[in-house]
Amino acid sequence: MMHSGMCWDSQLIQAVTLPSPHKTQRCEKTESDDANTGVQMRRAIAAAVVSGLAFGGISATPAFAVERGAEKVIGTAKEQSAAHATAKTVKAKTATTAKTAKPNTRKSNAAASRWVIYHGLEAEVPAIWPVYRLDQHPSTCVRYDINAVYLGLPGANMQCPAGLIGHTATFSIIPSATAAAGSGSEITAQRVQPDGQGGTMVGSLPAVHHAAITQDASQHELRVVLGAALLGATILGTYGEDPAVIQQVFATLRVAPKGAAESAQTGSPQALLVPSRTRQPALSQSATAEILAARAAATGLQPASARTRRFGWAAARSLSAAATSTAWRGIPVNWPVQIVKWPPIGKPPPFHPVNGFDSCTPSLDTIRAWRHAFGAVGIYIGGLNMGCSFGTLSAGWVRSVAGLGWGMLPTYVGLQAPCTNAGGTSVINQGQAAAEGRQSGQEAVADARTFGFGPGSPVYYDMEGYNATDAGCVSTVLTYLSAWDRQVNAEGYLSAVYSSQDSGIADLQAATLAKTPGFVKPDGVWIALWDNVPSLGDGNLAWRLSDRVKQYAGNVWVSGGGYTLQVDQDIVGGPLAR
Repeated sequence: MMHSGMCWDSQLIQAVTLPSPHKTQRCEKTESDDANTGVQMRRAIAAAVVSGLAFGGISATPAFAVERGAEKVIGTAKEQSAAHATAKTVKAKTATTAKTAKPNTRKSNAAASRWVIYHGLEAEVPAIWPVYRLDQHPSTCVRYDINAVYLGLPGANMQCPAGLIGHTATFSIIPSATAAAGSGSEITAQRVQPDGQGGTMVGSLPAVHHAAITQDASQHELRVVLGAALLGATILGTYGEDPAVIQQVFATLRVAPKGAAESAQTGSPQALLVPSRTRQPALSQSATAEILAARAAATGLQPASARTRRFGWAAARSLSAAATSTAWRGIPVNWPVQIVKWPPIGKPPPFHPVNGFDSCTPSLDTIRAWRHAFGAVGIYIGGLNMGCSFGTLSAGWVRSVAGLGWGMLPTYVGLQAPCTNAGGTSVINQGQAAAEGRQSGQEAVADARTFGFGPGSPVYYDMEGYNATDAGCVSTVLTYLSAWDRQVNAEGYLSAVYSSQDSGIADLQAATLAKTPGFVKPDGVWIALWDNVPSLGDGNLAWRLSDRVKQYAGNVWVSGGGYTLQVDQDIVGGPLAR
């Protein structure tokens, strides 16, 4: 079959900001391009139909690449109806092309795309995407926040930067554990749904034994699972707001010719160790004080530091001291009086904060080796802005970690603020904040259940720093998080929020003090304040010390027991899942 090299729309491919060992030429647009758009579209449709990918009854084509704007969720009833109508026209126009097509030489437009071959499969991808061989370099970090191709089973000890966030187009061919045995990758138990099961069927791959294509819109993923009889592999595609580019890659996927040489690695594993440049946590208390003062001026409330704080055990003790009376003002001193004393306040429960860290899923060997230094670990359980793969995370991994005496901070990385500081992320729709918050709450609880976290467990929402001076944006965030908190609580879980102290945490504090109508206070907070002070007593917050976690340092290399990881460091007093 004939298949020409594709010209990839650069506006739909997120530029790789990390160092790349190869250079490519961008597709140049000429003055005649606009005039020939119709011809090019017809040729693109023909090429894609010949390559054999069907979405909802119509072949997916490079024409997807010209779609821009809001996210396109394929496979809906409306789209399928339109697809069937269009398919008749496509079939008629491409019948001649299909009959006269010549065998594919698998040569691509070197300036725009290239073929990758692995595990008996091949696909055409943008040439600017680096290729990583996980079977040869098992410590390679599988990142979903930058464009890349990953070939092989993720290793158990991935070397990932801490705090990755964002989703963009990536392509992975992942052999099953059985198929990968002896390949060089460490074989580990793979997690069940949502990796291998679930999602909505949106099409099939005629060129790969008519394998089903499923889409998980909540995770922004497309997936094909091939059983042992069909090469034994999972093909995974991630995307950001628009699935167009990854659909275009899937459109070229097919069985590789026998004896075809597998693609070599082109990317540098060291390049993947560069932390996300978009993280902007608070670095000192002063910035937070200024934010709270601004909130106070806007609401008429005094800054928290100037008010009498009444929460937790300190409040109970102050009330007890003030509740004893021996006389009433204006009553003769010789009148009989009643001594009124409040019931004695019991001793506060034992409070022992523990050291913790958060990162992409660490291996069980690392967990065992680091138990002497840490007691809590933050793990990513889902969300469409989750920036790294699940790695070895599974319900079995969770049981093993709990059995070793660790507590866990299950973290869901959902939609971000419209005014977020984190680039390359999907954001809250300001007109649908409450509805999206409820939906995200349902998804977060479903993810928690997937990994064995039952009712009563905390789920932390990762809301990265944002522009706290944008009043409309702040209102949207609070509406969204309140709906999320309410939904998580309704399903029997504790809700908690991770954010920068000078944006998300400051806004949650201000809304709590102001008793903002409709606002729901989360059960706990995880404060991002990189002041290198492992203390939970910073600031006068409306959460007890036992409801707080503080991330006091970020992107720190930690070594111990023969294992080294880049992590964020935490002091944990707040709720943990065990």
